[in-house]
Amino acid sequence: MIKIRLQRHGARHAPFYRMVVTPSEARRDGKFIEVLGTYNPQAHAREVELNLKMDRIDHWLEVGAKPTDTANSLIRQGRLSPEDWLKRAEKKSAAKSARLSKKKNPAPVAEVVAEEAPTEEAPVEEKAEEPKTESKPKAKAKKEKQTEEKEEAEA
Repeated sequence: MIKIRLQRHGARHAPFYRMVVTPSEARRDGKFIEVLGTYNPQAHAREVELNLKMDRIDHWLEVGAKPTDTANSLIRQGRLSPEDWLKRAEKKSAAKSARLSKKKNPAPVAEVVAEEAPTEEAPVEEKAEEPKTESKPKAKAKKEKQTEEKEEAEA
């Protein structure tokens, strides 16, 4: 069986891929029949990031070559017009920034919720803590100081 897949080249932490047609039994970076293009995931310009020979890819797909999942995804990206690719890239970056902002914001909210819950249940917890050592109230005092400092920094 013939496959369309990626060969990894480049240095450590700086990958560079070639899309090739190869027998499925061949090693990842081993023998290949034809180079169909390149993919540089660290490039920012579309022309540099993905450079495929679409006519040759179509030929090999007609012959019966099966692309891997990643190769198939890159082929679909290669068929996009520059405007569609730009829209897709902007959409991805907006989603990424939204994820990052969600990661940053929940931490203070979670602390506030965690602090509010013990104050409501404080009498129950204090009764349970009285026989124990005094390290627990000191930890609460430290948390209160930290929250006060955060509130002052935000204001």
